[in-house]
Amino acid sequence: IASYGSSACILVTAAPGKLEKAVQSVEGKGLEIYHRDPDAERFIAVIEGETIQSEADIFKELISLPGIQNVSLVANLEDTEEEQQ
Repeated sequence: IASYGSSACILVTAAPGKLEKAVQSVEGKGLEIYHRDPDAERFIAVIEGETIQSEADIFKELISLPGIQNVSLVANLEDTEEEQQ
């Protein structure tokens, strides 16, 4: 089996009153925001990486960014395709 990429759906919770700061902090970090919940100060995003390790590196970095209180993994999918022999 050859790996062709991976994606992780995450839930990011902002520190109280810091949703916009959290959103700005993740821009350019290799993820796409799909839904914002301003009342709960959180958003759902997808990290896409070439490997699971590259996703994990981004995931670990997110928790240390300004405005972010917590990052939770919701789902992880790995794109694979069987090699033809």
